[in-house]
Amino acid sequence: MPSLRSLSRLLGPLGLAFLTAPVASGAAAFALAAPAAAQVAAAAPASAAAAPASHPDSVVPVRRVVTPGDYGRFETLGATAFSPDARWVSVVVSRFDADGEVRLLPVDGGDPRVFEKAIRADFAPEGRWAAVVTGPGLEERRRLQENRTPARNDLILVNLEAGEEENQHLREVQSFAFSPDGRWILIRRHAPAPVSVPASANGTRDNRGVDILVRELATGTVTNFGNVSESAWADEGSLLAMVVDAHGQAGNGVRLFDPAAGTLRTLHAEEARFHGLTWREGSRDLALFRVDPDPVRGDTVRAILAWRNLGQDAGQAGATPVVLAGAHGAHGAHGAHGAHGAAMGDWRTTEARGLRWAKEGERLYFAVQARVPDEPDASGASDMPDANPASEPDATDDPSNRVDVAGDTTGRRSGPDSVPGVEIWHARDVDPVPQQRLRANQERDRSAMASWPLAGEPVVLGGDGAGESLALLPGERHALILDDEPWGPDRMFGPVYRDAWVVDMATGIRTLVRERVEFAPTASPSGRYLLIFEADHWHVHDLERGETRNLTSGVEAVFTNEQVDVLVPQKPPYGAGGWTEGDRHVLLYDRHDIWRVRPDGSGGERLTRGAEDEIRHRLVRLDPDQDAWPAGGPWTVSLFGEWTKRSGWGELRPGREVERLAFEDRALSRLQRSEDGVRSLWISQRYDDPPTLHLGDARLGDTRGLDQANAFMRQEFLWGRSELLDFENGWGVPLQATLHYPADFEPGRSYPMVVYHYERLSQGLHTWVNPSDRSAYNITAYTQNGYFVLQPDIVYRPRNPGLSAMASFDPALDAALATGHIDPARIGIMGHSWGGYQTTFAVTQTDRFAAAVAGAPLTNLISMYLSFYWNSGSTDARIFEISQGRMEVPWWEDYESYVANSPVHHIQRMNTPLLMAFGTDDGAVEFNQGVEFYNAARRAGKDFVLLVYEGENHSLARRPNQVDYHRRSLEWFDHYLKGAPAPAWITEGVPFLDQEENRRRGPAAGRVRAVPPSG
Repeated sequence: MPSLRSLSRLLGPLGLAFLTAPVASGAAAFALAAPAAAQVAAAAPASAAAAPASHPDSVVPVRRVVTPGDYGRFETLGATAFSPDARWVSVVVSRFDADGEVRLLPVDGGDPRVFEKAIRADFAPEGRWAAVVTGPGLEERRRLQENRTPARNDLILVNLEAGEEENQHLREVQSFAFSPDGRWILIRRHAPAPVSVPASANGTRDNRGVDILVRELATGTVTNFGNVSESAWADEGSLLAMVVDAHGQAGNGVRLFDPAAGTLRTLHAEEARFHGLTWREGSRDLALFRVDPDPVRGDTVRAILAWRNLGQDAGQAGATPVVLAGAHGAHGAHGAHGAHGAAMGDWRTTEARGLRWAKEGERLYFAVQARVPDEPDASGASDMPDANPASEPDATDDPSNRVDVAGDTTGRRSGPDSVPGVEIWHARDVDPVPQQRLRANQERDRSAMASWPLAGEPVVLGGDGAGESLALLPGERHALILDDEPWGPDRMFGPVYRDAWVVDMATGIRTLVRERVEFAPTASPSGRYLLIFEADHWHVHDLERGETRNLTSGVEAVFTNEQVDVLVPQKPPYGAGGWTEGDRHVLLYDRHDIWRVRPDGSGGERLTRGAEDEIRHRLVRLDPDQDAWPAGGPWTVSLFGEWTKRSGWGELRPGREVERLAFEDRALSRLQRSEDGVRSLWISQRYDDPPTLHLGDARLGDTRGLDQANAFMRQEFLWGRSELLDFENGWGVPLQATLHYPADFEPGRSYPMVVYHYERLSQGLHTWVNPSDRSAYNITAYTQNGYFVLQPDIVYRPRNPGLSAMASFDPALDAALATGHIDPARIGIMGHSWGGYQTTFAVTQTDRFAAAVAGAPLTNLISMYLSFYWNSGSTDARIFEISQGRMEVPWWEDYESYVANSPVHHIQRMNTPLLMAFGTDDGAVEFNQGVEFYNAARRAGKDFVLLVYEGENHSLARRPNQVDYHRRSLEWFDHYLKGAPAPAWITEGVPFLDQEENRRRGPAAGRVRAVPPSG
């Protein structure tokens, strides 16, 4: 590698993108490809349940390119899982435009079980049984969607030790759950049709109960219970808790069923509503809410009922619950609390955080909200809305703003027409009103956390402030509160800062840990240490000693991610991999390596040697229940070659070199381990080799292919390949690009090429991409249509995003042209969102592109700066200054840079035909960005077409629109890069009345080929 490559450590971006790049296919986040030594590699393992070939012959003599009619066959390997005994593997397979399936694969040989139209599979805990969910087929789902009818799924119970004839089919199942001992399955049915149930006075069902079935798997014996709104198995055995919610609240209550003992008992019964069943892990402690309307305040509170040590027989102890009332007046609760803590006081219990048992069962945690004193009007009605109102409260519910039609200012209302439809936006709003509007329900549900020792009174811990959040720390001795309210003005246009507090769980006393932290602290497994990153170093706050220490000031490593090139005061860290047992060490990452650092601040050591070969090492946690790494290992680490794009895994034992278990020129991903730790699953792929599911031992040895997506590909279709290109951008920074070859590539021919880009895409070199016509940028669709596709990496300089992209485009094009296969006169460029911006900017800067397609691009940085990111309600000004815009300052402080990087300000220099697409409801990039460029192009007389998709957001969601944009993009490039006859919409435009008629005639209307121009 060239020596200049070391500079990339300072300049390579990971990006904090705010404009989401489009999904190029259903299987990949970006349309990336992978290199291969030859167009056709050795035959891959055939799928045991591969889709049949389209020809009856077992061997197809001539392979061909893929056409849109073939797209529906292509598969994506979804969720995979071992059975508990590791004898079976489930694979969910989806298809681009056809029904998917579930495959149950026997690990030790035998025929797979394939279930068509299936969408999910779960294994029973003992491994003998599986449950497979099937749904309506694709066409039926579309019909139901058109009729706004919910789809209902079926369930197949599969005895894995018997033949298919013993499969049990159950119709219209809403949900299911195996008992922890694997002997029973709980099946929840759908609610009956509204016409067949008792209704309240307003015509709606007044109960939430449905039928549930408890089925013994071995015998098929079924016990039916009616009017059950909730049900939950205890963590062990087969104890089932149920909430009864019947018409008129007749018989409502909580019941306990033990199918093994054949006993059913009522724990509690009264005319009330109950919900939120919560078992304590590994125990028979149960809690739930009782809903209590408050007629005085006009809101709803929730009492808490808790049982300890529930037995299986009615005569055993524990049948009487401990009850906590849901609301407490000023004199209703007097628990111990500190200077910063609070007893319940004027609080009400809510469901906002659900219920959570303490690990040992001595207390419960739940949410409370402050009770605003009610101010009833003259009629005695309360003006206090419920926290979860049936309808959204009026935005102007401030008595001072109430004026009736006659101008009465007494505060009385005479009807909805008397309320002005106004919002007040003030320049001092820390969070702009559009953002407040989107978060309104979140704000209404804002709550504090309370801790209730079952033997005493609850204590409010905190987390109810306007900017506060609260989370329990491991060990449950403390909770962490993050409060951003003191730093509100900073986050208006800069990073979000918070003060970090810890609160004692027993007393509610709060202690300040750190002011103005940007990255949320994380806790060690014991809860003693809080890990904090600031000032380019890692620190720990020791809760036992009440002191903070710098851990890395004496460690010779850079823990700040300098590849992030957005303009923020503090760049983020590379990350942390967790702690070793007993909180002895914390494991930290630099660019390539893992460091073991002592929490006392006495230093650390590098455990891997990734920097020498520029291979990134990261810890992989295969056991989700493991909270700390064993001190002596072994630890599984992922490996990724920064410049080679090789990937795999290794085994690390501290004090030894990493032993590489798998490290290949392909993308290896999704490693998982069986419960017994003996077997492993993972997926490998390349652009020219579809994803294969591999099975191996714990050290990835004894490997064999268990299944493969798209196994038919090699026999039927031509396929492209890809390779990695090295180049230096205009500033001399070493970068890379992926070059994808046409499926029908022949040496000696000259081909057209399209450039697809965003920021850094070369890391996806080995990603397989299914062909799709639901993305305008699907690279396999282009390679199958005879195009090269180039994806260059881009890094950025402050206040020059567009010119930074140009610094990569030109040298990347030169590197691609050096292959000798590409016609320099037939190069196109395309991109979406940020990539759409760079595309639009590029065609105003250079004539090297013969055609361009831009989806939802920024076109005027000045007007865009002053708009909103409507999907989140945040201001684009903040994004421009500290995020992807990289402009650092508002435009009035550097007008020249904003103009220099705005496409619309250079439209007079655009000589490239440009196709642009926008949704009218784009919530990321204002639709008016497209309108501005459209009007500028008309005035400047440029070759430009704007596709407007009514009602669509930033990425097209409706399938007809996706297909339309894909096809028009191909037609655009086919005409300008291949010389194909142009459809009329390209050469002439289409009058509005003709477009109306075309829509009535169908999606293919209006694309009649025009007579090609002479010459």
